[in-house]
Amino acid sequence: MTSALATPGSGTSIPVVDFAGFGGHEPVPRSATAAAFRSALEAVGFCYLRNHGVPAGVVDTVFAQAEAFFALPQEAKEAARPGESASTLGYGGVGGQALEKGRPGDLKEIFQARPGAPGGEEIAWPPDLPAFREAVVAFHAAASATCNRLMAAIAVSLELPEDYFVPFFERSHATVRLLHYPPLPGRLAPGQIRAGAHTDFGGLSLLFPGQEGGLEIQAPDGTWLPAPTLPGAAIVNTGDLIERWSNGLFRSTLHRVANPVGPATARDRYSVVLFHGPSPDAVITCLAPCQGPERPARYEPITAGEHVAAKVRASRDEVN
Repeated sequence: MTSALATPGSGTSIPVVDFAGFGGHEPVPRSATAAAFRSALEAVGFCYLRNHGVPAGVVDTVFAQAEAFFALPQEAKEAARPGESASTLGYGGVGGQALEKGRPGDLKEIFQARPGAPGGEEIAWPPDLPAFREAVVAFHAAASATCNRLMAAIAVSLELPEDYFVPFFERSHATVRLLHYPPLPGRLAPGQIRAGAHTDFGGLSLLFPGQEGGLEIQAPDGTWLPAPTLPGAAIVNTGDLIERWSNGLFRSTLHRVANPVGPATARDRYSVVLFHGPSPDAVITCLAPCQGPERPARYEPITAGEHVAAKVRASRDEVN
């Protein structure tokens, strides 16, 4: 049900959780799977997830469409920018975000979409890729369903009702992010890397990392652990809101995408992620099972929207 992917030279391993046991109706494997998932989030804040439930065809198709989009001429990609609005949906170019304070803009370009979210935010879908929108919407639906099951597993692990978190996600702003890390340019700004060290802002992140490596996770001792692609598995990590909600019980762990070396510097890297967050007006207050006389609540209540907006502004300010 759970194993670990050992990292040479480190005392920390990245857990591998098989989520198949949570899919049935038998209480023992469901509880054991939920406990394994909780253990991973407490110890590392990351895990590989087997039998995650997102069909391979859905993943393959969204990767193919992402590659097609990022291969468009720059002018066509720029047409998908969100414009002057405060929206983060649409295209963002290389260097437009600095996830690590004090570093130059990250060496990545992105496309973000939030299909069907309340509020009717406009998304500038690329007109020359008729299958692009369908692929993104299908991935959003499948990945959101998986993340909802993962939240149910967290509830079970905390001995809360399995549907405890459902009301918090009724107007979820779950966001798909397609990422492209181009081959490294001939000259880099000092300290510039593909994605600076950061924690994710919201709830759970469900990542499909593609074939090229580069993702690294910071271990409790401060060392950086490579997280290579594990065929057939997704990567799950907890964001800042889950850490806040659980009173620090679940870790929101620093991670980054390091620059490749050797021949890999000339290769593209792609990944696709769903950032699964609560409804913007959901008030995040310490969960009852995560506090007590010897573990008082560490964080003030905050809405999910206020928290994420502040994090986004900070990452943009770094490149202004």
